[in-house]
Order: sequence, then C-alpha cells, then structure tokens
Amino acid sequence: MPSHHSASPQSEDLEKNENRKLLDERFKPTSDDDACFKLWNVYISQAHEYDKTLLEGWKKDMDGMLLFSALYSATLTALIIESYKKLQLDPADLTTSLLTTISFQLASISNGTTTAFEPPDMSFKPMASSLICNMLWFLSLALALTCSLLATFVQQWTRDFLHKTTMRPSPVVQARVLAFSYFGLRRFGMHTFVDVIPILLHISLFLFFAGLVGFLLPVNLPLTILMACVLFIFVLVYSALTVLPLLSLDTPYRTPVSDLLWRLGNGFALRKHGLAGDLSLTEAMVEKSLHKSPDRDRQCMEFTMKSLNHDTELVPMFEAVSDALASPQASGVRLENFGIIAPLIQSPNLENNMISRIHNFISTSGSLAGDPQHRVRNMQLCLYTLNSFAWLVIRHGVENAGSDYSQYPIFWFQHDLLGLLYSSPSLPRDYLISTIAVLRTSRVQGFRRCIERMSKALSSPMANTERLREVRSIFTYLSRKDIDWTSEKFTYHFDQLGSTLQSACTPSMTEIQATALVQQVQQHLTELMDMGRWKAALISVLSQFLSEATGAGLVPVEMDMTFTLIHSSIPMLEVFDQSLDVEEDEAQGTYLLQSTSTDPQSISPGLFTLVFRLLFSTKRALHFTAALESRLVLYKYLYHCTADQKNLLIESDSACRLEECIFLDLSSDRAGDFARWCISALTVLYNGMGFMESTVSPRLLSFAKGIFRLIPKASINFTQDRWWFLVSTHSERILCKDIIEKLEYFSRGYDSHDISSFIALTMGDIHVLGQRLLPKTPVPECPLPCPPDVYQDWITEIRDYVFSMHLLITAKYTNIVTMDTHDILFGDWDNIRYSIGLYQGHIYGIVQLQFAKSVRELMSLHPWNQPKESSKSRLFHNIIWDLTKNWYWVTDMESAKILEEVIQRHKNDANFTGMVWYEQACLDRCTLVIREAGAVEEPPVSQ
Repeated sequence: MPSHHSASPQSEDLEKNENRKLLDERFKPTSDDDACFKLWNVYISQAHEYDKTLLEGWKKDMDGMLLFSALYSATLTALIIESYKKLQLDPADLTTSLLTTISFQLASISNGTTTAFEPPDMSFKPMASSLICNMLWFLSLALALTCSLLATFVQQWTRDFLHKTTMRPSPVVQARVLAFSYFGLRRFGMHTFVDVIPILLHISLFLFFAGLVGFLLPVNLPLTILMACVLFIFVLVYSALTVLPLLSLDTPYRTPVSDLLWRLGNGFALRKHGLAGDLSLTEAMVEKSLHKSPDRDRQCMEFTMKSLNHDTELVPMFEAVSDALASPQASGVRLENFGIIAPLIQSPNLENNMISRIHNFISTSGSLAGDPQHRVRNMQLCLYTLNSFAWLVIRHGVENAGSDYSQYPIFWFQHDLLGLLYSSPSLPRDYLISTIAVLRTSRVQGFRRCIERMSKALSSPMANTERLREVRSIFTYLSRKDIDWTSEKFTYHFDQLGSTLQSACTPSMTEIQATALVQQVQQHLTELMDMGRWKAALISVLSQFLSEATGAGLVPVEMDMTFTLIHSSIPMLEVFDQSLDVEEDEAQGTYLLQSTSTDPQSISPGLFTLVFRLLFSTKRALHFTAALESRLVLYKYLYHCTADQKNLLIESDSACRLEECIFLDLSSDRAGDFARWCISALTVLYNGMGFMESTVSPRLLSFAKGIFRLIPKASINFTQDRWWFLVSTHSERILCKDIIEKLEYFSRGYDSHDISSFIALTMGDIHVLGQRLLPKTPVPECPLPCPPDVYQDWITEIRDYVFSMHLLITAKYTNIVTMDTHDILFGDWDNIRYSIGLYQGHIYGIVQLQFAKSVRELMSLHPWNQPKESSKSRLFHNIIWDLTKNWYWVTDMESAKILEEVIQRHKNDANFTGMVWYEQACLDRCTLVIREAGAVEEPPVSQ
C-alpha cells in the first residue's frame, strides 16, 4: 500500500493555494463593510498613531534595559566569581596550614625536640556576611537575566503586534484585527507586564548594593560603612523620586514603583489633587495640567514674547492672538481668554508688551523691503490684533462693571498709538477705521472708569484730606488731551476739578477747608459722571467712525459689530435713548447724514443705515435746521435706492424713525422741493412696508393711519404735488384692505365675543374711511346685543358698504393711471382683482357710476391701440375686464349704459381684434340691466 507520506510536492502546493484562497474569501469585506471604508480609515489613523507611539515607547524602554542589564550582569558576574569562593574551603589556606606545620616540625628537630604531627582542621563554615552577600548577588543576577529575557519577549511581541495589524490591506479587515489585538493586549494586562520589568531590574540593583555592603564587611569596616551610607542615600533618593509624583503631579521625576503606589492609594491621591474618576498616574498628570492656571499662562506668554526677538517674527503671533480672541457669539470675543491675553498688553516690560511691539512694528514697517502685498497682509493682521485687544478690554469692562479695576491700567492703549495710526497712510483703511474706533472707545471707557474710581474714593470713610489726596492721585492718570470729543460742559468741569484738586494739596489745609473742597470736587464729579456727557463721547466716536467710512467710500471691517460694541461699551447707557439729552455742541456729530451722499452706488446700504440711526440718537433729529437737511438727504436716498437697500433701511428701523420724519414734515409747511421729496419717500416706504402684499402688516397699517389723519391737514405745498392724490389713494387702499381682511374672518361664523372685538377695533376704521369716501352714505351699524340672524343681515350690509369703498378706490387708481404721463401702472391690482372677483354682493349705485366713468376716461384714450407695454394698455388688456367673471354687482342703469357705450366703442374700432377677458360678460350684463330697467319703465299694455 502506498504510504501517506508519498504525496507529491505539486499536490502540496495545490493544497496550500486552496487554503490561501479559502482564507482570502473568509476575509473578503461585504458591501456593508465597504460602505464603512472612510469610517474605519478614521479609526485606523487614530488607533495606529496611538499604538505606534505606545509600542515604540516600549521598544525604546526595552532597548535601554537590555543594554543596562547586559553591562550590569557582566559586572555582577565578575564580582560573584570572587565572592562565591568564600562559600568553600580555600586550597591555598590548606597549603598554608601544612607548610606552617612542617616549619614547626623542622624547627623542633633543629632544637633537638620532637613534636607530634597534628593534621590540619578540614572543617569549614562560611561567614554570615559571605552567605548574605552571595545570596543577594545571585538573586540580583537572576533578576537581571530575567529582565533581559522579558525585555526580549516584549520586543518580539510588539513586532508581532504590528505585523498582525498590517497583514491585510483592507481598512475594514485591518481595523478589526487591530481592535481584536489591542483589546486582547489590554485584557491580558500587557501594560502591567511591561511596567513590572523595570521594577524587577530596580530590585536587582537594590540587592546588588545590599550584597556589596555584605561583601565589604569582612574586608574593611570604614569602607563598609561608606558603602552602607551610599546605599542609604540611594534608597532615600529612590524613595523620594517614587513618592514625589504622588504629592506633586507636575514633577518630572517618577519610578516604576510610583505607578504601583498610585494604584494602591488612588482614591486618596485623586481627592488630594482635586480630581475624579479612575485615573492612572499619567492620566492624572494630563488631567491636572488642563486645569487653568493664570500664573502659568502668564509665564508662558512672557516666555513667548521674549523668544520673539525680531518684530518680523511677531506676525504669526498676531494671527494666533486674533484666533484666540475671535468668537462667533454675540459678544464677538472670548472673555474666557482674558487671563491669557491680559499679560501681553498690560506688562510694564516693553519687550513683553504686545501693544508696544505692535507700535514698533507699525513704525518700522514703512522702511522694510519686500513684497507690498505681504506688507499689507502684515498690517492687516497688526490692526486686527489691536482690534481684538480693544474688543477684549471693552467687553471685559462691560461684563465686570462695578468691579475693582485698580489692578488694570486706566488706558490700555496710549494716546501716541492713536497718533501713529492717524499718521500712517500705508495702513489698510477698512481695518484702520474700525481699529481707531474701538481704541477710542476703550479710552473713553477707561476715562469713565477713572472718574468712577475718584467718585468711590471720595465716598470712602477716610478723613477729608485723605480722600482728596486719593482722588488727586487718581486724577494724575488723566490729562486734557484724553478728552478727544467735543463737550464744553465736560471740559469745563474737568478743568475745574483739576484746579480744585491742585489747591487741595497745601500742607496747611485745615479739615474745614478740606470739607469745602470735598463738596466742590463732588459737584464736579457729579457733572462728569452724568450719562449725557458720556453719551456725547460715544456719539463722537460713532460719528468719526461712520464719517471716515463714508468719506473713504468703503465698508469697515466688522462694521455692524463695531457699531454695536461702541454704543454698548458703557453699562447702563443707551446711546439711542432720546430721553437722555445732550448739549447742542455735543450733538453735532449726529448730523452726519446731511453730508452723506444720496447715491446708493457710492455708499453701502448698511453704512447708510448706521448713519441714519446716529441721527436719531438725540431729540434734536426732528427740530433743528441741520436735522432738516439730514431728512432731505434721507428722502432722496429712499427715492434712488434699490429695493434691497430700501428693505434693509426699513427693517433696521425698529423704532419707526422713518415714519416720525414723514409725520413731522407733513405737519409742517415745507418748501415745494422738500415736499416733493417727502411725498416720493412716503410712496417708497409704502412699497417697502409691503403695500403690494395680500395682508397688511401692523407697521404699514399704523403708518397709513397716521398719513390718513394728516391728509386733511397737509399744507398746499403737499396737496398741489402731482403725486399727492396717489399717496391719498394708497392710504385709503391700505385701510380698506385691512378692513376687508378682518371682515372676511368675522363673516365665517357667529361669536358674540368676536363681534364685540370686531366692533371695538374695526368699526372705527370703517367710519373714518367712510366719512372720506362715502360721506353721504351712513355706515350700517350692528345692534348690540346681536342675535345670529340679525348678525348675518348686518354682515351682508357692512360687506356691501366696505366693498363699495373698495370699488371706489379702484376707480381712483384707474383715473390715476389714465391721467399719468409717466406711463406707470399704479395700484395694488393683483389683490384688488382677487378681492372684487370673489365678491357676489351689492355695490352702491354712486360707486358703480364712479367706476363706469373712470373706465370711460380710460377707453377714451383707445388703450387697445397703444403699445402693449404701456400702463394704459396693460390696465385695459390685463386688469379692468378681469375684475370679475359675471359682473353681477353692475345693477345701476346709468353705469350700465356707460360701460355698454365704451365696450361698443372698442368693438367698432377699426383695430378691433376681439374681446378681452370678461369684457363680453360685462357687455351682456349691462345689456341685461338696461333691458330690465326699460321693461320696468314701460307702461303696461291695455287689453
């Protein structure tokens, strides 16, 4: 029989290939696995980085231990060769004993005496010191060799781990192998195994030193004592290095025993360091390092600044600081990083003070060679960093209002820095404008903080002389040049305060004199603390900020956020609160609008909006000549601006200042040119507030009611304007549209509570509009209480009344389009056509007649012969004959005759191309009305 070992090599190779194929098929990823390709790639990239660092650390540790163990074992072996001899009888000692006996016998023979032969003592007992020494050294050697073997194992295992995790190229397979191997590594405690190896080596070293003491004990006592001292010091140092990381987590020292002790006393150690969780010593060190330490952060920043020896090296620092402070939140800055950044800008050391370094950087930038674009980029970063610093200081001051600011400087940004920025023409303007504005704001905030400190010092419980001395010491931080805004009142009291404090420092001043001076100082400080003066300061900053932007024709960096930051920089002060008034000289900055361009192309919509808001920061926006000129600029801008620009201005005007301007000027007798621009702006505002929408917004309704009330009171300069009739009709249309919307809601059902609210809110508007449009027709009143059947009758009557006014407004729009020479289709025609088309009720005869006459005026112009794009043609072809499908509301015979006449004129025209929309339906309805009216008028035929 053939042996089972007789298989050929070819069959063995075939079997191996089959097995490999089966293995490959077994590891083939599914389509679901392939869908997780990127997900597993992310895991592999993170896990490989961690594993690589861990295993390389183990490998390096094992390399070091192998080298040390080899040298140590060689040294120890040499010593053991000498020491183990003391554990047995030395042959040299036996020879010496025999020679000694022989010498004694020879000496006895020479003396004529005889000595009996005594054999040498062959018994041997090693000394205790030798036993202890060899025991310790042999143990030490065994541990050292064991460490070498275990270190070799670890190196082999790490290589095997890396090999297994990279065998397969597929990310899915590789990730699963990696996870399987790593979690197995943790489950079997390989971390602990690796930590034990150096512990064994350290124990071996302790045994060596202890054995060395035993080895030297029989040799030389002083040398033994010396080595004992060395061993004691070694143990003491080792113990200190072991315990020190448990007491202070930032120590760089540790031994393998430290981790063991940490695990044994984990709970106590974690509580001592204010930590929680099951953390290893290394994890605890990392966790503790993440706890914020302002002092450590300050030292880091100081080191960084000292390391940047050349100003050109500061550019990356600029970008880093800006990123550290920028925040997407409403505050715009990360106040949490104040403790890190503050040391950079308040350090008295110019080398560490970043503001000083920026000052020097800007000063020398003009003389530096290089790429101009690169230089501009550097200047942008420079200014943006200053901007970020100012944001940080301002927001910190706002958030910590009322706190003790004595630890911070009065002025973070010195006056000469502003002078440098003003005098540097090469700086990018969009960044420069915002930077100067926030720096000035910070200085204003610092100035006020200084005044607050003086006020607090004056109210302290010290003696008057001490209080005056304290106030004067604070006052020395300020000077007249720090008041860079216009305010005669503020400047006067500041000068008087300085004079009073100067006279308060005489040595001979009595307590009575000090009391009088304290009262004077208190009076001046009260005036300086007045919110109106600080409102004037912020108005000055805002005005210069916007003036620089409009003059340069650009949008400053972060314009809206900067504007908000400035006017909110002083807590409890609302710049746009008109009840807080300012002096006339202080209000000059609010009239910036009068010198602003009305061309929307030359000024951004956002910038114009901010200039407009500034105008209304005081009450003077409506009552002074400069304010009148500003409003004229506003009206011209509204007339020329685009729809988006107009909408932005309206949306940003939450206080309805635009309406205030219109109301004021309509109530006044303005010149003809001013009246024309005012009416144009009014029409633009109607459109911008949603005049063409299907519903009336509360703001548009309120505005229209105000205009409606002012129409009878308007001066002749307004009423003679060609657009005045259009404005009046627009106002009537808005009120009527709102009434119809509410009426449709209340006509859907009966509810006594809804009826009362409707009458209270809407009937007043119906009365007011009816007195203007149908003065001779009484308004149907709703009897209260109102039963359901009576309610339905009243609803029908009031609908007829309201829709009659609605059709009358439609007739007005038709007349406006007919008489207009600018070829504009005025009117809210889409909504008009929709509402009338759904109406099936009765229209008053007088209104039908007005409508018919307006159509006749339009048809007299033969709109069917005009260009299709013209307003008359569009009104004729697309709107008038599409108002309703059946024209049931045409019931008046005179109106029907007029409509029939104009339709026949259209049919008989030489260019007649057919009826338009429901023109034929209107003709049929008019013919029916006329025929029915004629039948009623004919006398009955006698039999």
